Amino acid sequence: MTTSSRKSRREDIEEPLVAPSLADRLKLSGNPLNAAIGARTSDVAVVQETLDKSVEGRPGDMIDIPLENIDPNPFNARKIYKPERVNELAASLSAHGQMIPGLATRRGDRYVLAAGHYRLRAAKVAGLKTLKVVLREELSDRDLYELSYRENADREPQSALDNALAWRQLLDEKVYSSETELAEVTGMSLPNVNKTLSILRLSSGVLDAIEAAPEAFALSVLYELVLFEEVGGQSATFEWVTRIADGDAGRREIQEARQRLQAPKPRKRKETSRHYKIQREGSWSGLLKEWDSGKVSLEVSISDPKERTALVSELRRRFGLQES
Repeated sequence: MTTSSRKSRREDIEEPLVAPSLADRLKLSGNPLNAAIGARTSDVAVVQETLDKSVEGRPGDMIDIPLENIDPNPFNARKIYKPERVNELAASLSAHGQMIPGLATRRGDRYVLAAGHYRLRAAKVAGLKTLKVVLREELSDRDLYELSYRENADREPQSALDNALAWRQLLDEKVYSSETELAEVTGMSLPNVNKTLSILRLSSGVLDAIEAAPEAFALSVLYELVLFEEVGGQSATFEWVTRIADGDAGRREIQEARQRLQAPKPRKRKETSRHYKIQREGSWSGLLKEWDSGKVSLEVSISDPKERTALVSELRRRFGLQES
């Protein structure tokens, strides 16, 4: 047997044993932990991590998450929730279960709800323990806002006051650097973004009243309220809010009221008077004044009782006056 033949034969006999790969071990049937049998310590840790992730869910999975493990979206586009809507949805969840999942992402050991906050509130009211959500890849703060904004637009758009509150927070926390960026993200014009943010110039009492029925107040109405309060004050603005919520007034009525307050008051024309001094026996004893408007005044001092009585009698006769 040649040297090369012996070498080949020895290699056949002494072929090294190769441990099965991690992927092969994960294919073992039965308890998934069997995948760790014969593995190195580092492999066991990888297996356990894989199993943990399968329990937590992977991006794209729909899973049930305990409510206590869910945090609300810190940049949710909706800030105001109607209690009656929550109660209606809670009754539906109790009767039929959750038909539409929310959207969530993991941050640390918590789940942050990107969309589905009415469902979360309703689940708590209904006494449910978990919420169905679809997991998404790591979401940025901008993603959290934009996902909730789009979902609301498709289902039940948030109010102008919702937008004002959300946009102020986004700008203050530097999620967006300018109103121009907000306009691009939301598809609204820059002037309307500016008007929306101006809503927050309204006094707190007026904003509280609007929050009770925000859907009744379109952006155009709210902007007119802002302009009106600057000239009409809080009390009068609050009265307009009540009328709008009751359906008794709208943008045009507020605008007309504001314009009336802003219209310059006509200046009173200064009248020219003519004075006539009354002199008796070389000394001044009175003054007669008349104006173009027709006003006449007489001020005279007469020491002689007979003369004074005669003058008064003449004036009474002239104007048809009777003793009172």
